[in-house]
Amino acid sequence: MLETHHHWLPVIMAIYLPLSFIITYSMAVAYKHVEPGFPYISDTGTIPPDSCVFGQLLNIGAVIGGFIIYIRYSHILYHFRSVPGRMGLLRLNTAAYIIGLLTVLGVSIVGNFQETNVIGVHLLGAFMGFVVGFVYFVLQTVISYKVRDTDIPGNTPNIRKFRVLLNVIDFIFLVLAATLSPISKTLGPGPGVNRLKWTAHHPGYPEHLVATISEWLVAFTSVTYFATFYTEFKHFRVKAPEIVYYDDGTNRRVFGMNGIGFSTSRRGRF
Repeated sequence: MLETHHHWLPVIMAIYLPLSFIITYSMAVAYKHVEPGFPYISDTGTIPPDSCVFGQLLNIGAVIGGFIIYIRYSHILYHFRSVPGRMGLLRLNTAAYIIGLLTVLGVSIVGNFQETNVIGVHLLGAFMGFVVGFVYFVLQTVISYKVRDTDIPGNTPNIRKFRVLLNVIDFIFLVLAATLSPISKTLGPGPGVNRLKWTAHHPGYPEHLVATISEWLVAFTSVTYFATFYTEFKHFRVKAPEIVYYDDGTNRRVFGMNGIGFSTSRRGRF
C-alpha cells in the first residue's frame, strides 16, 4: 500500500493532527479539566484520561511525520546525488532531514511529558516541535527554490510561493505566542486561580487568548505545510524495504535490508 498511496501521507497528516487536538480538547472540556475557548494545546492533554489519549495520538502523528520527512529527504537525494555541483544542496537536504526528525521527536516529547509533571522536558519538546519545526519548513522552502530549475514534477511556482506564505504566517504567530505567553502569565490569572481555568474574568486574559490562538494557528500552519508535499509525492512511487540474503565469504547467510527505493519517470533505486 505504501508503494501506491504514500502521497496521501501529507494530507493525512494535515487532517490527523488537528483532529487529534479537537478530540483531546473535547475530552478536556467534557471532563471540565479546561475552560471552553482556546486553552493551550498542551492544556487539553495534561490530566488523565485526556493526557493518555493526547500522548498516544501525538506519538502516532510523530511516526507519520517521520515517514513524510524521510520520503522528502530521499526524494531530493534521488534526483541530485549523482548530479555534479550539487553537494551544497545535498548537505542542506541532510541538515533538513536531521532537523525534521528532531521536530517530530519534539512532538512525541510534548505528548509524553505533560507540562504539569515535567515542565522542563515538555517545554523542550514544544521548542523542538514549533521552533525547530519552523526551521525545517524554511529549509524545505529554500530547497524548493534551489531545485526550481530542474524537472522535479509538482514543484510549481504556486507551491513555492505558498510555502513562503506559510513560513511568514508561521513566523508571525510563533513570535506572538512566544512573546505574549510569558507576558500573560505575569498579569494573571491571579492568586489561587488554576491556570487551566483562566477565563475572561481574570487579569491577563486578552494576552493569554492571543497567545493560545497563535499556538493553535502555528500547529495548523505546520501541518498545512506538510500537505504541500502532496503535489510532489504523487509523481513517484515508494517501494517497501526488501529482505536480502548474501554470502559474506564465511559460508553463512547474513540477514540484511536495503533502503526504501524510488521509481519515477526515470526508473531507478538507491
